[in-house]
Amino acid sequence: MLTKIKNFFIEQLKQGTSPEGIALACAVGATCAIFPFIGVTTTMCLIACYLLKLNHAVAQAVNYGMAAVQLILIPVFLKLGAWICRAPAVSVNPEKIVHEFWEAPQAFFISYGWALLQAMLAWLIVAPVFFFVIYKFTLMSLKTLNKVKRQA
Repeated sequence: MLTKIKNFFIEQLKQGTSPEGIALACAVGATCAIFPFIGVTTTMCLIACYLLKLNHAVAQAVNYGMAAVQLILIPVFLKLGAWICRAPAVSVNPEKIVHEFWEAPQAFFISYGWALLQAMLAWLIVAPVFFFVIYKFTLMSLKTLNKVKRQA
């Protein structure tokens, strides 16, 4: 698996894409991937890549590769958003969510709608730092990989 990922990046470098361009595409893909709303990350990534003229294939590959991370981070962003807004956190227990939905659908959509907005606020605060870390780490790795590629 790691060999396939390494070969993918080597191919991108052989095609003339700069390590900076690939790192930027990876950072955009990863940052979009952790957005706490399921179903919009692909479109976000596509729009960001179009506007910034980035490599779509690299960004989308990273975006898709991080789908599990998005699911893991949704409860984190929900809790962080509630903490930032000093609001009560919604439950992330599936049984309780279903129960709340069937008991009072309107109240459910209001409370979880606000929770989603709070999670998005948390993402907006975390995203720049996350982007910077991913960009720097990826750039460092790609520069090393580019040196190895040139020596081979």
